[in-house]
Amino acid sequence: MGWAHQSRVEAAAASLESATAAFVAYLDALPDAAAIQPLPGGWTASRHAAHLALTNDVFIGVINGGGPLSAFAGVSDFSDEQWNLDAPPIGVAAPAIVIPPAEIGRVAAIAELRHSVRRLRSAILSLRPNVAAMCVRLPWAVVSLYQMSEWGAGHTIRHLGQVSRELQVAAMRDEPVIS
Repeated sequence: MGWAHQSRVEAAAASLESATAAFVAYLDALPDAAAIQPLPGGWTASRHAAHLALTNDVFIGVINGGGPLSAFAGVSDFSDEQWNLDAPPIGVAAPAIVIPPAEIGRVAAIAELRHSVRRLRSAILSLRPNVAAMCVRLPWAVVSLYQMSEWGAGHTIRHLGQVSRELQVAAMRDEPVIS
């Protein structure tokens, strides 16, 4: 289990970094107004980044202890054979603890996201096999800490797609955010 464990946490940490780099590059490339103008879903692109940072902070608390959610001995709702980054349902409302502040700019949101990713990456890499196999109840399912760690990247990718789709919806409505 040692090598599989090490490979799994290293892959989760690397995926988190790559997904975040893509999200930050996308957000950074938006015109200033587009980064802070509300999208059709209600949040700005910058708020999506801040939400990711807040979620990462919750995940750090699960791994390190002392956060709003606690790990417990249990069984994930997903076997490792079923688990993939598309397994979590789409459209789950964000709990209050991960609702980003309404007035957050691009620079602050990117800084928060990068800081949270550095800390989450370290927490993921510090996971011991017995802790990584524990579970946590997220708003949409019970998952192992391995799966939660892997979801850090999937969650980021999902929000990158959401921001992109919402910008497209605004353009199709002839209410473009980007001008």
